[in-house]
Formats: sequence, structure tokens, C-alpha cells
Amino acid sequence: MAETYQYSLRFAIDPFNWNEERAKKLIKFCQEARIDNVVFFINPEELNQGHLTIDQVRTHWLPTVAKVSKQLAEMDITTSLNPWTTLMHSDRGQKVSPELGFGTMVDYRGQHAESIACPADPRWVEYIADIYGEYAKLQPKELWLEDDFRHYNHTPIKLACFCERHMKIYSEKLGRKVTRTEFVKKLLQPGKPTLERKIYLSVARVEMKKVARLIQKTVARISPTTRLGLMSSFPEWHAVEGRDWDGLFDSLSGTHLRVSRPHLPAYNEVSPLQYSRDFERYSRVTTELVGKNSDVYPELESYMYSPFVKSRMFTKLQLESTQMLGATGILLNLFDMMGNGIDETYDYAELLAESKDLMNLGTQHRLNVEQLDGVKVLVSQDASFNLQTTRGENPEELLPKEYSWLSLLGSLGVACKPEKWTDTSNFENEVLAVSGQFFNNLNDEQITALLKKNVMFLDGESVQILFERPMLRTLIDAEKLEIKRARTNYQSYEQIDGMVIDQIENPRVTMLQHTGDYYKIAYENANKVEILSSAYSAKAEKLGPVMTIINGRTVILPMNTDPKYGWESQYYSIKAKLLKLILNKTTDIDYVVDMAGTKITASSNQIVLSNFTIDDQKQIQIHLSKTKQQQDWKLYFHEGAKLQELAVKPEWIEHDVLTIPYQLKGLETVILLA
Repeated sequence: MAETYQYSLRFAIDPFNWNEERAKKLIKFCQEARIDNVVFFINPEELNQGHLTIDQVRTHWLPTVAKVSKQLAEMDITTSLNPWTTLMHSDRGQKVSPELGFGTMVDYRGQHAESIACPADPRWVEYIADIYGEYAKLQPKELWLEDDFRHYNHTPIKLACFCERHMKIYSEKLGRKVTRTEFVKKLLQPGKPTLERKIYLSVARVEMKKVARLIQKTVARISPTTRLGLMSSFPEWHAVEGRDWDGLFDSLSGTHLRVSRPHLPAYNEVSPLQYSRDFERYSRVTTELVGKNSDVYPELESYMYSPFVKSRMFTKLQLESTQMLGATGILLNLFDMMGNGIDETYDYAELLAESKDLMNLGTQHRLNVEQLDGVKVLVSQDASFNLQTTRGENPEELLPKEYSWLSLLGSLGVACKPEKWTDTSNFENEVLAVSGQFFNNLNDEQITALLKKNVMFLDGESVQILFERPMLRTLIDAEKLEIKRARTNYQSYEQIDGMVIDQIENPRVTMLQHTGDYYKIAYENANKVEILSSAYSAKAEKLGPVMTIINGRTVILPMNTDPKYGWESQYYSIKAKLLKLILNKTTDIDYVVDMAGTKITASSNQIVLSNFTIDDQKQIQIHLSKTKQQQDWKLYFHEGAKLQELAVKPEWIEHDVLTIPYQLKGLETVILLA
């Protein structure tokens, strides 16, 4: 039997308001939408009563789910469970019942939660393992841990936990008694990382793996076939809690494949182009951090629900573009979580049924996310251990900014991928990109090897680190660095002298608005430096180089990340074409041509294209790497529920560009197979 892309419908049953009519609607929807698996919520959102007792689970929730599960099983539809509470998302007026009696979180400001459990309290650890053992008695296919299984963003508190129990742990590791205020001040202290920060991150890392391991052992003893899955949110915030992705998923998985739910960053409809950027930094980074030995079920959620919140076409984009993640299925949170059940007026069943064959094809030829072609953007799960803060006032200073190249290149239609850095990483003859303080994760020898053996794309902060380690600046033949803050009446625009782009001579890109600061670099040896663009003042004074290529292999974009706007100034047709020109000079990379907003993910024998705009693309044009030009390709797309195939003839390749006479519709995803 061919592999199937698993449609998992997340579904809320109110055990006090459930009837056969709602059950019939659920079964009808599953049949029409080609649902494979129903993931029943336990104690969700509006029905949430805080941390449930085991008696409440036994008496109310599981008997109702069990009855419906039997009906679904008759249609070969499996059942999974999604308890909505581990630590607790937020207080919402709830309190821990005296019967359970475990302590709650305290954040870095000393604010106490009323219902959010302290992950180091042995009473909670025992409770969460026991209650997951109770859920396992239903023998679910997957049993999920919600994304409240974390140390941050539990409204009303922020980063945690700094309760008395944790302060005792931190004091013991420091070898002296320390107050919360003293410890937090040192944790966030400007400059190089402190012992306090390393202790906090290490404790958080270890205690979550310990809990995960206990839950896994309990569930495996009761239901050996049940797989534990983990829902994740924002990778940079998980870095601020010191998450060890491999260790955590290994602790949960036991003998099974890892089961991961990366976040698809649009609970409400946003601009598809904005979604394109966030898709890279959240969904793709999480998928990379979890690794290839996993089943990936991204989360498609509409909140507050209905087509008033998200159009069906945007829902279709979210679903079909998961092909770029090498996803094996999807979690569909399409209906509310308070017991209304299926709303047939949304017309989701037809949409899901029409996409299913294309999704199945992708699963049968699953992208290996560890063997993708293109620019590798290096990221580290240990970033918050190593980066340097500037003000020392807010945990957000610990957020890594290592994903800027990924969002930019991916959104401009360049084949790229996140690449997890580990102690065993070794790159040679690759195309790599780093931003933010990534280099602070590495020693001098590792940085030197990267720059000497690979084509490298650097940003301004990366160059600054090279200057902070005096012997390294020679790797880019630089002698002086000045940081010119944005909007200070110095730099105004970047000009690409001597070129014509978009039929504009000497085209310009802003350095004034929605941009980072300008890192003005003076180079020692002009013979080794190719300057492609320069900074200018509003009075047309030439100030210094911007885009440069050093020694034919190191490309520098000398800016940092604006706290509010990131790199928005770079999302521009002129800059897109300049970057692709640079790629042509330095490497052999796949990218789309004249298809604004279309993303590409490529492996040796597969290309996925997804149009993240509402505009139709008149034809498909891909600059192919030399190897791919020698291959025969077939294009797969669907018209309604029918999967179509189009053979791609070799003569369609001219000047390294494959042109396919297929109109790629707005928000459409297609697959090319060699």
C-alpha cells in the first residue's frame, strides 16, 4: 500500500454536550475530507478546567472519546489524543486544586502564576506521568504534549522558573546562596555569557528531558505502540530555555520515530508574502532542529475559526506548502475547541479531498530535509548560551538572530535550508550563510575553516565578531570597521554603480527605512575585494562599500537586524537580482527567475515550488544547477481532485533556465520529480 500523507483532524468533544448528531457529522466529514486520523482534545481552551484529576479524565473525557473512536475504527480511521495541558498555557483564573497540590511558576520579575506548574516540582512530575499513563489506556496512535511544555510565555508570566525551589537549585550549582534579583541580573548581564546564564539554561534543558523520559516510560509500559509527539512554537524562544532538541525528542520517542508538530505561523490570515518569511524562520527551522528521523505533522490552525478568519485559498496554501518541509501529514485545527463540532458551511471537506493525492505523492517521494540543495543557513540550538547582551534588561536580548538569511533568500526564490550546527559539523565546498551572533558559538579555528573552505554569506554582526577576534579580520582582508546607526543623517541609500537592473541604470536600495545599521568596512587589499554597491548620503556623497565579494568566495551584506523591521529593506526586486547575480558569480545554485514571491525547495531529484502570492505566474522559470540540467523532469499538479502530470522536455532549458509553459496559480504548490 502506498504511503499516505496523514490528515489528522484535531477535534474538540464536550463530554457534557455530545450526541449522535454531532458524531454523524464528524464521521461524514472524515469520509468526505479523506481524514486518516482524529486527534481528540482533552480539556481544551473554553472547556478547560485547569489541571484535571485522573478521576475527571476517567469519568468524563475518555469514555466519550472511546465511544466515538470505535465508530471511526470501523472506517479505518485511527484515534490520537491531544491533552491541552501539561504545564498550562496561561492562568485564565484557574488555580491548582488542593488535591493535586503542586507548586507554580515564578518568572524572572518575581511574578507568581496561579495554575502554571513548576516543572521541577516532584508532585507535578509524578502527576503528569500518571495522567499520561491514563490517556495511554485508550491505546491512541499518537499522544501529544502541547506546546505549553516550555519555560516561557505562560501568560501572565514571562521567562521562568525562579521559584524558591529553583533558586535553591541555582544556588547549589553556584556554590553560594543567591536571590532571584541577583541571579536574573547576572543571567542577563551585558557582555559575555555569565555562569548564571549557563546554569539557568542547563537546568531548564535537563529538567524537561527528565520529565519527558518519565512520561515515555509510563506510556510505553501501558501502550507500547503509542507514539509521543511534541508540539513546538518559536525556535528562538526555545533557545532561550536551553532546549536540547535531540535529547528531548529522544527522551520522548523511545523506540519509535520522533513525532514533531512545527508551528505554521498564521492562526489568522496574513499577507502570503509575510507568511513566506515566517514560514522559513519558524516552520523550517523547527523541522531542521528535530531532524530527519521523524514524522512531521505541522499545525494548521484557524483562530477564531471560519472563513471570516482565513480564506479557503490561504488554508490550501498552508496545507500544500508543507511539501517544502518534507511533512508526513498535518494537524488540522479547523473547527472551534468548545464543542460545536463540525460546521459544514465552511466547505473544508472538498478542499482537503482535492489536495490529498498531491500530498500523498509528496509523501511517497518525501523530501529529505537533511539533503536539500542550496544555501545552508547555519543555526545553533545553543545560541542563547553564547550570545552577548547589550542592555541586560529583558530576556528578549537572549533571542538569537540567526535566521535572517533564511527568510530573505527563501522569500526571494533561492533554494536554501536551515542547517543545525553541532560539535561534529564539518563543511567543505558548500554555500553557507550566517547572521547575528552565530559566530559566537564557534572558536577561531572553526570560523577560519568555514571561511577558507566554503562560499560564505555574512552580515554586519558576523563581521563585527571577526573584528572582536583580531586575528580573524584578515580572513576578509579588512582593516577598519565603523558602525553607522540607521536614520542618523549619514547613510541614505545603497547604489549599484555600473549596472542596469529592471532597466534602471545605477539602481538604488534604501538604507534609511526598515533597515539595520550600516557596518562601514575599510578593506586592505583592493585586488581581493569586488565592490558591487556603495552607500551614499542624501546629498549623493559616496560613503563606503556595501555589497562585496572577498577572494571570490566571501559575500558581505554589512548590516545588522533592525529590532522591529529585521531586513525588510532587502525584500526588493533590485536586491533580489543583485543577490542572484552574486550567486552566479560564486556558486551553482537553484533559484526561480522572474517569479516574485515563489519559493523553491530542491533536492537532487525533486523540486517543490510554492507561489506565496495571490498573483498567477505566467510560466515557471528556474535557474537550474548544472547537474539538474542533465535530468528529465515531470511536473505534478492537481486540477480539482485530479492529479495531473506534465513531462518537461530538455529543450525547455536555455541559458541554465528551465522554462515550463505552466501558469502557476496564486497560492499554488507543485512538485517536479526527476
